[in-house]
Amino acid sequence: MTGAAAVLDFDPSREAPLGGRLRRLFHAEEHAAFQALLRQAILHLGAIPDPSLPHLLFLLRFGERACLEPALLQSLLDGLRGRTAAETGLRPVWQAVARRQAFRLQLQARRSGPLTLVSLGLHCLPWTLVNRWGFRDAPQFIALQNPFCLALHKADTVAGAIAQDFAGYADPAVMRETTTPQGQRIAMRQDGGAVWNHHRGPAWLDPDYAGLRHSLALRAAAFRDSCRQPGLVFLMGDCRIDLPLKAPPAFLTPLRAALAQATGRKDSRLILTSQPRRGGASGLEWLDEATALVAAPYPHQRYVWANDDEADSEAGLDFEQGYAEALLACLARWGLAA
Repeated sequence: MTGAAAVLDFDPSREAPLGGRLRRLFHAEEHAAFQALLRQAILHLGAIPDPSLPHLLFLLRFGERACLEPALLQSLLDGLRGRTAAETGLRPVWQAVARRQAFRLQLQARRSGPLTLVSLGLHCLPWTLVNRWGFRDAPQFIALQNPFCLALHKADTVAGAIAQDFAGYADPAVMRETTTPQGQRIAMRQDGGAVWNHHRGPAWLDPDYAGLRHSLALRAAAFRDSCRQPGLVFLMGDCRIDLPLKAPPAFLTPLRAALAQATGRKDSRLILTSQPRRGGASGLEWLDEATALVAAPYPHQRYVWANDDEADSEAGLDFEQGYAEALLACLARWGLAA
């Protein structure tokens, strides 16, 4: 431990500076530095005499989001087991992470070769939820962050952006600024096809959306690279398509053409998911051998999947695990999982 501590560039016993630095790195999209520091924060958690509840919740939740190694997440769970029994604020989050950990370990055992699960939006769920349940490994937290991961999109905009290799996708001439209900400045396309709701404030928007456009250019390069990786599967969420399917969605043909152009493959594996708020039955329907449609209704009309407390609730976990199991069924059919 002495040798390891000597190379650290932070004091592992001081929670406040460590927590502040983690949050700054995350919001600045310094993904590699964030992931590395988060890993060290978990490894050296014992150096903090009495870590606060917010710090522990951050480590549990962001350890999953950053796709940290299952063995490291298990060590965090094991280390907090005793405190969990005595602290009601920690218990539901610990239990939620433990339930996802059980699935992660099952998935790890069932994987058959490489898997490159690429998010196509239409919002952040196909990125964040899928990371939480173990479908991406630690390097992919960095390598697979593309323009569709953390934003709101329309399916036609996704297909068009891919077909045009992102030319004009985030040109200032097609963008405008708007304000969130909390008073934060964000950017969107004038046609409403994309809303960059995670890039808030002047650091991203001034001048002329420069910070945002630089971020998107890096993510577009990551998307191009992902399209050439083994075990490639595309995932698009919240498509709002009812089962049983009466007719293929209008966006499917241009999307498939765009993916063929981007990958050099005629039939890329594609999973479309629909999360209706009005309820209904869960289900999985195959449009063809390469295209699956998953119905995964939200637990109730006001469910907010991005709310951590709701995601960690029993209803949220049931919803998320059903979604994850449907993805696993698709992977098994394609021979990517046993």
